[in-house]
Amino acid sequence: MEKYLLRKVERFTLWEATDEVEIDIEKLRSCEPEYKGNTPSDLLKYLEENVWGNEDWANSETNMEVYGEQEAFLLTMMDQEMSIINDTRHKGATEWLEIGKYNENSNGKFDIVIDNSSKA
Repeated sequence: MEKYLLRKVERFTLWEATDEVEIDIEKLRSCEPEYKGNTPSDLLKYLEENVWGNEDWANSETNMEVYGEQEAFLLTMMDQEMSIINDTRHKGATEWLEIGKYNENSNGKFDIVIDNSSKA
């Protein structure tokens, strides 16, 4: 008869966030590319597509002059400190059971055969 192993798994979640950065919409309208939207949805799309993680946007002469060198870089959300804003370790874990077999080469040295994580 085959031998199986049983283990309990717990999952915790951490949410981290940067400090808030104020958005100057009127300055964005003079940046390259210029912001042309009018709604929060338009603004988020513009930031996602043009600014977030985009060092070239922050280093653009026009954008540094219009938005300010430090302010433009902050808007990219690059290299900013993050702080924990929510931590489920203080509230309890999501738990489930796994049945599997030992495997030296597997992550966690355990190959899952079946689990009840869908009930977690």
